[in-house]
Amino acid sequence: MSVVIDVIQEEANRLKSLIRMYDEKIAELPRGSISEKARGNRMYCYLAYRDGEKVKFDYIGSRDSENVHKLRLRIEQRIKYEERRRESMSNLKQVERLLNASR
Repeated sequence: MSVVIDVIQEEANRLKSLIRMYDEKIAELPRGSISEKARGNRMYCYLAYRDGEKVKFDYIGSRDSENVHKLRLRIEQRIKYEERRRESMSNLKQVERLLNASR
């Protein structure tokens, strides 16, 4: 039974390091989402994010600009990392339950 517990402990350590890695990656990427607003007959994009209780909007550029495209990709990447982090957290909880049950 000790070998099984060791394997479960290794999995818990692996998941913890994976969560730390996801936290670092998420911190490097922009938070918030892109908001489009019409001004006249053109559409402009803003990065919308929370700063405490307030929602802030930072101008990015017109809808078709390269800056908007790059930012959109980076936000999508952050969302994927957040989903993977949630999955890892769920798996870690299950592994910790197994460890606690074995003690």
